[in-house]
Amino acid sequence: MMSGPFELCVCVTSIKLKSFFSSVCSFRDIVMTRNFGGIYGRRLRGPSRFVWNKDSLGIIVRGLFQFHRCGPRAVSLPVIAASLRTLICQYVRRVVCESHGYSGWTEDHFERICARWIRLPSLRAVLLKLQECDRFAYLVDRAEATYESLRADGVMSELVYSVFDDEISRIHDSHSGCHLRRLPAIPRPCALPSWGSCFLCGSGLTDKIDLNLIPKCECVADEGGEEVCVCSSCVPPP
Repeated sequence: MMSGPFELCVCVTSIKLKSFFSSVCSFRDIVMTRNFGGIYGRRLRGPSRFVWNKDSLGIIVRGLFQFHRCGPRAVSLPVIAASLRTLICQYVRRVVCESHGYSGWTEDHFERICARWIRLPSLRAVLLKLQECDRFAYLVDRAEATYESLRADGVMSELVYSVFDDEISRIHDSHSGCHLRRLPAIPRPCALPSWGSCFLCGSGLTDKIDLNLIPKCECVADEGGEEVCVCSSCVPPP
């Protein structure tokens, strides 16, 4: 049975409305997706570089001093760069998710659009920042300059200078056993399935007996301070 003109008109109008609302929803989703990352969101056109700030640069400088310039064994900058890039990507994820409120939707949305719409530093970018900061520290170690003179001469930016100043003050002011600003150790290769790596030595946590939680600092242990997981060999004596 053929439909009358009225029924045909209603059907066409309904199809057009569905198409219109579908277009509106798609446009809204695109706008929300593009704005999801905040300062870490990629632009629609043109190159999109990672935005370095004091927190992400702090990871670079801390990693440089902790793994390369201090301690019993200097780790090469390329090895450090790979580990620091992972930490910086985790930092970006945390910032983006916090800005939208932690939820399953936020986590899923980040995973879904990260590769296309979130700006993350490349391994080369992290390595270049490490090398730049290492040159500054080298000049100061050789007494060829000071951090203040490098800033005054325009060689070091105000942002990088403030990060170095904070890190050096932290090293001088921190006490033995304090890990509040310490970065996780660079993970060691592990052939067995693990629950992660030890915060202090980087060995794989392959046995449940190795899952030991300790406070980052004993000073804040009774105040609900952050805890880290270490292997049995790194558990401090009672």
